[in-house]
Amino acid sequence: MNDPDRSTLPNEQQIASRLAGAREQLAILTEALRTRRPVLAEAAACAVIDQALKTVTAALHGFNLLLPQPLPAERVSWRNLRARFVAVQVESAVLDLVEEQLRPRSGWLWWLDRKEHASTFAPLLRFDSEAGSVAIWRDPLDPTAGVEPGAPEDYLATVLQRIEELTREIGRLARKDAEAYRQAARRQPGRML
Repeated sequence: MNDPDRSTLPNEQQIASRLAGAREQLAILTEALRTRRPVLAEAAACAVIDQALKTVTAALHGFNLLLPQPLPAERVSWRNLRARFVAVQVESAVLDLVEEQLRPRSGWLWWLDRKEHASTFAPLLRFDSEAGSVAIWRDPLDPTAGVEPGAPEDYLATVLQRIEELTREIGRLARKDAEAYRQAARRQPGRML
């Protein structure tokens, strides 16, 4: 049966593809850690995070496609979509939801984005040869921030679950937000929609 609270976005297949890619990389990470291959494990952890963030961007792009005169794909971001809603003076539950997760130093999506950017300059995984353990740095550029709780594969599995829930919620809220945007844009002086 179809979930009545579940609305799909126009690019649902792309969203699913990104999430599937992240899950494939998680399987590679798990195997690399089991077989003690740190270089492959590092690459796979980075790939999981990259694909997870691309899943969110794909969901925002799907939301964008529901709006009149959508932004070009390369310009889709939370900030650019927020600017469009501010311009017509209407709220967006989708963007509020994402903003809450992007709150600096407290939102889980902010920390994930931080890891993705920092992993260019520093290792994402901390290998402790004395303890024989592996962990994910909370912020690869700031070791004083510590590590994420649990094993890397467990932490990243939880991240992917959160990403899936977030994209599902974006899909559920998107059409109502797009209609509110459309109505507000029609009320703007000099606008033709």
